Amino acid sequence: MMKRTVLMDCVRYLPAIAAICLAAPAAYGQLPHGQPVTGDAEAEAVLNADLELLLSWFEGRFDNDREVFFAEEAGVPEEGRNGRIHSIFRKVELPAFGEHVFYVEQYAGGDPENIYRQRIYRFVADAEANAIRLDIYAPNDAASLRGAWRDPSLLEGLTPADTVSYPGCEVYWRRRENQFVGETVRGACVVQSRQSGRTLVIEDDLVLTPDAIWIRDRAQTSEGEYVYGNRMELPHRLLRARPFECWVAVMRGASHGDSGDGMTDWQFLRDIWLHDQGGRAIVRTDETPPREIELRLRDVEWPARDRRGSLTLYVHEAGNDRALSYAWGEAGAERLGLNLRWLQASCTHTPGSWGP
Repeated sequence: MMKRTVLMDCVRYLPAIAAICLAAPAAYGQLPHGQPVTGDAEAEAVLNADLELLLSWFEGRFDNDREVFFAEEAGVPEEGRNGRIHSIFRKVELPAFGEHVFYVEQYAGGDPENIYRQRIYRFVADAEANAIRLDIYAPNDAASLRGAWRDPSLLEGLTPADTVSYPGCEVYWRRRENQFVGETVRGACVVQSRQSGRTLVIEDDLVLTPDAIWIRDRAQTSEGEYVYGNRMELPHRLLRARPFECWVAVMRGASHGDSGDGMTDWQFLRDIWLHDQGGRAIVRTDETPPREIELRLRDVEWPARDRRGSLTLYVHEAGNDRALSYAWGEAGAERLGLNLRWLQASCTHTPGSWGP
């Protein structure tokens, strides 16, 4: 009964891709390759059109802040709660790998410095498998590529010889109505862990829509011992993060609650970047001693859908999770601002902005 409750809560988050919540093996099973379409011009054209659509959906930044924030309210038991992750998928030009190539950087806990995964992804329309194949490459010197999503020049000269790939770990994507379902071949992805030296069997299930990517990856030893993955087989539910650029004005010498009456000494700070899936930015005043003020932005949609969603801008003293104040507008709003007398802020959606 507990698992059924969790699955129902999972469905409330995003019904369009709720199928991935049904994590029983029967929902996926051994992945057979589809009927080959090599030489079938019409079928190959469909496969290539699907590839172009997948590529357009895949690029961007995704975060599961909403899932983590509402886990308790959604009734997810502790053992089924996922940690927060942020994924950056940026298309890059790396001819040595092929035509459709992405640099991938993922970090945990909302901390951009806590990078846990860097990869090169290559997408190919695989007519033999009748699927879109994702080939994955792990850079040998990942540290030198940190931030390559913002500075692609860091990737110059990179070739497959500078990476490690694992045959059998490819992900095969197929379009299912208005979503793509990706799967590894069961039992085929066998790797030796660089950290422990143990032999691991890795499996991955994914769903991609225009606005989200859900990821359920897990690993066990060749003896069947659990290594990582959600113990209740629930996916990380990442939503597409919209970028915003903000400005802040802080009244020097004024504190929260001050009216600012008669005070005119303002410090203006510009080019502050946030995203709407729990993005955070700290601004530092030029006072003595300086103050640190944190802005947070969240596009809130309630799990039970019994309240209207809202785009919410929070103001915090850095390090304090309790907001000093906040303002909200319609979910999906393009612009949001607030005026606390001692502080003013405004954030505007800036499509195409990748962040600092």
